[in-house]
Amino acid sequence: MSITFLQPVFDWVYGTDSDTAAICSSSLTSLLTSACVTPIFVKLLGILIIFGSCLNKAPLFINILKNESVAGISSSAVYSELIMYSNAAFYSALRGNPFTAYGETALITIQTVGVILLMWKFKKDPEISTRERILATVAFMVYVALVTSLDKDMLYLLPGVNLPCTLFSRGSQIYTYYTSQHTGTQSIITVIMNFTGSAIRVVTTIKEVGMDIPMLSGYAMSLTLNTIQISQFLMYKQNTIRYLKELKSDKKKKD
Repeated sequence: MSITFLQPVFDWVYGTDSDTAAICSSSLTSLLTSACVTPIFVKLLGILIIFGSCLNKAPLFINILKNESVAGISSSAVYSELIMYSNAAFYSALRGNPFTAYGETALITIQTVGVILLMWKFKKDPEISTRERILATVAFMVYVALVTSLDKDMLYLLPGVNLPCTLFSRGSQIYTYYTSQHTGTQSIITVIMNFTGSAIRVVTTIKEVGMDIPMLSGYAMSLTLNTIQISQFLMYKQNTIRYLKELKSDKKKKD
């Protein structure tokens, strides 16, 4: 049974330069072989991650708005996280990688901007100064201008910078949890989604992009640091429950 009417879909999955598209679309029997099924599975995983990433920060947004607090959030971690996700998105986009191999980083970048805006609104003791807001905005605009003007042979710098960015972002957040002995309004769901996404991305990167060591190193580091964060959520669970109760109590008194 010929299924050549799906040729455009196969060209997207396997690549128009690959003979695999023609072979897999020749018959249903050919399509069901592992060589044909595996790329389809990887593409579907990539799409699943992208759809899932649309809600990555949603639990955190809900917690912040519900408590009107960003307690437990490290401002330096959030700023560096913005650069971390931006680097990953720009690196893949400028290299021409398939969107299914990196799309979630672009979506999480936008959501991270939302977290920063909420942090500027709700952070107390001390509040975020107008000066810091202006400097952060200008710095990010300059960063975008520099990154988008890079030559293709210089793009390797982005994932290279991402390793220390990831270490600093996740590390400073881990340190904040440790010193506070609670996780504040942060959401374990978001961290678990980050962990799962990084694990799946190791597979999809190898299959769709190849052995891109800079990208794979970043995902491996994220896996390790997200594992530590998950363990902190479990370790400080009771402390966090008590803290949030106190936070709600203080809020009622003010109201």
